[in-house]
Amino acid sequence: MVSGRIPRPSYGRVYKEGRSVANKYLVMYYRKDPLPVRLGIVTSRRLGNACTRNRVKRRIRECFRHVLPLIDARGEFVFIARQRAAMCSYQELLGAVKDLLKRMGLLG
Repeated sequence: MVSGRIPRPSYGRVYKEGRSVANKYLVMYYRKDPLPVRLGIVTSRRLGNACTRNRVKRRIRECFRHVLPLIDARGEFVFIARQRAAMCSYQELLGAVKDLLKRMGLLG
């Protein structure tokens, strides 16, 4: 279960100390931490208006919840949505999240 969201000032620590992988829809940063899993999502204004950005955030959050039981790690995850994420389907986004977790070696 996701214990909570990462406070905005902590994103810098994840960027600096963590590892990252990317695909055409998302960039994922991961920082190992003994705390339970925490999630952060970044959507810039380039994605679209507030409605579009919030929809992308909800989809990423739901995709992450969907794969959370399969994750073999604890720590902080930050997903940065790329422009293509605003136009993709839920299934494409779910595949992108799984792809990033597999490439990072965190999917069991």
